[in-house]
Amino acid sequence: MIDGRQNVNVALKRPSFQVSTWVYGDKTYFASYANDGNRDVRLTEGPCAHTDEAMNPWWAVDLLVALYVAGVKFTNRDHPDTGK
Repeated sequence: MIDGRQNVNVALKRPSFQVSTWVYGDKTYFASYANDGNRDVRLTEGPCAHTDEAMNPWWAVDLLVALYVAGVKFTNRDHPDTGK
């Protein structure tokens, strides 16, 4: 999330939450991985947020203050087996 007046990522390392947390083997995909500053799209280069299966999945971030948000940018990570 970008503050339009300052052009900075106001969501960076703020408290974040998701409907559920996916656990796969020894890896747990916490909500905080979505706004930890790691912008690499390769899943193998760092963890990402991931929910377990849900009818209405959601992810949220608490900006801790009221701000004007000019835009929101999401980046999907690729899958190591498919490159997608």
